[in-house]
Amino acid sequence: MNFEGLIPIVGGMIMILFANGTFPKNPKDPEKMKKRRKKYRPVVKILGPLVVLFGVLQLIGILG
Repeated sequence: MNFEGLIPIVGGMIMILFANGTFPKNPKDPEKMKKRRKKYRPVVKILGPLVVLFGVLQLIGILG
């Protein structure tokens, strides 16, 4: 088992939480965060699960 796969799993989960609007909970500038989330949400909704999948495959040992 390659425990380096945990890093992309955590990163992908943070990306998914960002896309859903649950992370960060209390941003310093909510209006700026809202614009950023609106701009990047479609890409992050696709890349987040792919990064998690990459981490799982790395954790299992399929990817070196």
